[in-house]
Amino acid sequence: MKSSNKIKIDRVVAGPLAFLLNLATRVLGFLLRRDHRFPEAPRVICVAKFTGLGSIIAAIPMLQAIKQRYPKTLLVFISSKNNFQLLERINLIDQRLYVSETSLAGLVTSTLALLYRLWQLRPTLYFDLELYSYYASLIATMSLAINRLGFYRKSTRVKEGLFTHLAFFNTYMPVHQLYSQLARIAGCEVPPGLSTGTSIVLRDQDREEAALVLKTRFQAPGKLLVVNPNASDLCLERRWPGERFVEVLSKLLDQIGNLHVVFSGSPAERPYVDGLHSQLRRYGERVFNLAGELSLGGFMALLERVDCFLTNDSGPMHMALALARPTVALFGPGHPLHYAAHCEPTKTIVLYEPILCSPCLYHSDFTPCSGDNQCMKLIEPASVVKACQNLLVSYANSPEPLSQTWRSPQGDPRVISQDGLLLGRVILRHANF
Repeated sequence: MKSSNKIKIDRVVAGPLAFLLNLATRVLGFLLRRDHRFPEAPRVICVAKFTGLGSIIAAIPMLQAIKQRYPKTLLVFISSKNNFQLLERINLIDQRLYVSETSLAGLVTSTLALLYRLWQLRPTLYFDLELYSYYASLIATMSLAINRLGFYRKSTRVKEGLFTHLAFFNTYMPVHQLYSQLARIAGCEVPPGLSTGTSIVLRDQDREEAALVLKTRFQAPGKLLVVNPNASDLCLERRWPGERFVEVLSKLLDQIGNLHVVFSGSPAERPYVDGLHSQLRRYGERVFNLAGELSLGGFMALLERVDCFLTNDSGPMHMALALARPTVALFGPGHPLHYAAHCEPTKTIVLYEPILCSPCLYHSDFTPCSGDNQCMKLIEPASVVKACQNLLVSYANSPEPLSQTWRSPQGDPRVISQDGLLLGRVILRHANF
């Protein structure tokens, strides 16, 4: 299903169900008075993030902290089946449960199977990393976990009956720190400097797939630039204009004689990428379109070998940042502070030209520009060319810290609560079901 259809189903169907379940849990909470103190050794912990490859990667420090605090606990991750290739390569997870989003019927049947499995597991802690989804809140509550931790942003009215612990989700803070905040509520320590890349384990066949592609496509040695001109249908406005990519790549190919360019993308994105690739035919075998031809593991193995990765704000960008690969990232509807604060400053150049309506991605169901993404169009091709040159030439010869249009903040933001934790006030509803 398209993202727009999933949002409609969530609002029209899951929303009213969440309201009714909220009322029921308040009554049950008053009658049962369950003990919501965190146990010393929980048997099962569930973490749920249904959408967003980048969000799953941002949750890795949180997963690391949970594993360090509760090494013998069964850690279960719940997500959409669309994300299984990434989740199967995260070595912190003990068990993975998926729902299918290909059709409404598939969603219903896989949800029922998920709930049955959760009732068998009887989780003690349940972390819901979704912010806006009524569906995710329903699953968290119906898991029957004693402690259910989640986020709120504008109001807690809908969620107070469904969750036992709520933390404020600040869209102007790095998302990996917000996720770690939930782990701190549960008594986990999240030390600074945790590396997400160490928990993503690529397989031998992933590297063999990437090596085979490079061997068969490129006849001469040279520098490798991988380009992701795509963004998910959740917000296509994150795409930098296609003609700008063509302009930048033409200049780079003319200036760097041994440069090879590879377009990446999913099978569904292949037609769009084909349109860009066709405009660079004159460069012959120096430019290839691999959109839809690589598995996710093969793509990440390809990222391991790049000299530079040029990308929009997207899931592949987060993979490159997690693997600490030289990356030029283009931001517009989203803010780099939220999703790129964990980047390696010596290997990452983030280009962002904020305007009055940016960032809109976290605050509106639709973009105010209705597709006319001036925040992306304001990023000049000359700036992107220079950034790629820095990584392809300057950084390769002298890997020193790079000057960036935007830099991530140094250190963690700290707001000391009455409990002495590194987080803001937590909404506790210990009388809840």
